[in-house]
Amino acid sequence: MLFRVLFMTGWLIDDFLADDSRSGASTVLLSSASSKTAIGTAFLLSQRTGLTVVGLTSPGNADFVKSLGCYHETIAYSDLSRLPAGDAMFVDIAGNGDVRNAVHGHYGDRLAHSMIVGSTHWDTGGGAPPPDAGPTPEFFFAPTQISKLTHDLGQDGVDKKVGDAWRSYLGFTDGWLTIEEHAGPKAVEAVYQTLLEGRVDPRVGFACTMEET
Repeated sequence: MLFRVLFMTGWLIDDFLADDSRSGASTVLLSSASSKTAIGTAFLLSQRTGLTVVGLTSPGNADFVKSLGCYHETIAYSDLSRLPAGDAMFVDIAGNGDVRNAVHGHYGDRLAHSMIVGSTHWDTGGGAPPPDAGPTPEFFFAPTQISKLTHDLGQDGVDKKVGDAWRSYLGFTDGWLTIEEHAGPKAVEAVYQTLLEGRVDPRVGFACTMEET
């Protein structure tokens, strides 16, 4: 319930970035690295030989991101001058315009692809102008990638590949994830407010119901 849809998104991103047209870049940067979508994506990407996975995150979540073991390097948003050299691809889950511009400014034409996946930093995305260096950021549309894979592998082939990866990922989450259950309107509202205020521990997943227990 907590991960399946988000993991599927990460699985499709991983497959998309493995396409031959983007295989020249040896580094993948993921913003909002502590988010569940980014973690699933990083877990899959980190299993690819010769690929360096870099997590971009807030200073408060940096230690957690490092502890996961699926990022080869962790860089706080306040320290983007440490971005590695060479060619790279950018998976933008944060939607923070300033971070996006910093990445584009650092890599310029060495940025092989800039993908927009989400906007966890919904309150900061619209303030910065669009990047004036590197490729035009492109929205990732999962149904297009699903259609391609189904055509290439057939539905049974896709289901098997996703299932194998999913079972491996579940074992990985056992090492760091805590699930909290909350019941009733007041409890659900409290969880929502905590999430809205950015005070959620990334190690926690919430299972909520409006029904009183």
